[in-house]
Amino acid sequence: MILKRLLLIALLMIAAGFALATQSFYAPVASAHQDKTATGYPTGTVCKKSGTYRAANKYLENIIVVGEGEIFPPFSDGTKTIWYHRGSTTKNQ
Repeated sequence: MILKRLLLIALLMIAAGFALATQSFYAPVASAHQDKTATGYPTGTVCKKSGTYRAANKYLENIIVVGEGEIFPPFSDGTKTIWYHRGSTTKNQ
């Protein structure tokens, strides 16, 4: 009787482990935001197109609005970075 219970528990544990292991193959993978433009603008360059821009390091992502003719600022920690265009602004305020 005890042997049957142990065998049943072992089979259930193996089945649960198999289910968890195969679930990772079929689970959807969340992808990070990828920019549509491959061109980035380094800190200190002049913005040629108004819009929202993003820059990130391994800890933080900054999204800013930059107007045409403005200079791209350094990252929030003061380091030089590359700013990537996310979209154009549509409202004038």
